[in-house]
Amino acid sequence: MSTLVWAIWFSSLLAATKVVVDGETTLSEAQIRKVAEVPIGEPLARIDTVGIEARVASMERIQGVTVSRSLPHTIRIEVAERIPIAYARLGGQLRAIDRYGIAYRTLSKPPKRLLEISVNVVDPRKRQQTLSAVASVVESLNEKDPQLRRQVQSISASTKDSIILDLSKGRTVTWGSAGNAARKLTVLNSLLRISAKQYDISAPDQPTTRN
Repeated sequence: MSTLVWAIWFSSLLAATKVVVDGETTLSEAQIRKVAEVPIGEPLARIDTVGIEARVASMERIQGVTVSRSLPHTIRIEVAERIPIAYARLGGQLRAIDRYGIAYRTLSKPPKRLLEISVNVVDPRKRQQTLSAVASVVESLNEKDPQLRRQVQSISASTKDSIILDLSKGRTVTWGSAGNAARKLTVLNSLLRISAKQYDISAPDQPTTRN
């Protein structure tokens, strides 16, 4: 065995003595290090970075994670935490919802500035599909029409294709499915110039209003 191979794979010359965590916001470095279980003292080349990634990725607040080796002694863990865009009451708990419709964190109280999502779906798979669809609509409102977003009080859905926006002044918008969001926003902004209580843009080329 060559000296170089021995130094890389078996000696303490290139062993892990330090763990660096970057990107955390609501989690602490200590929490991430604990779950990561980096074997301090192990040669860097022998450390299972894929296993570390899998353990950290299992944390409910983590959206993505990359683990790398940094010679001579460091394991670097870079994380991206999920960002809440809404919240929902699920299983008797308030849960934060991210842009993908993932309910990833229990909340102690309704957060300010976030929309409440009400999803009346029992089947777990269909419920997740519905949450994902509603979250997509919230993202479209946030990114493409903040002014309209401020008029939305809450969003409800009983299926992924039956999304309803509750607006201020007692108005409702039947949005339908999550698709064709840009077109629906354009149509809705024009439609809101008409005084009505109910607006239907589920088929954006044939919108309707009702009092």
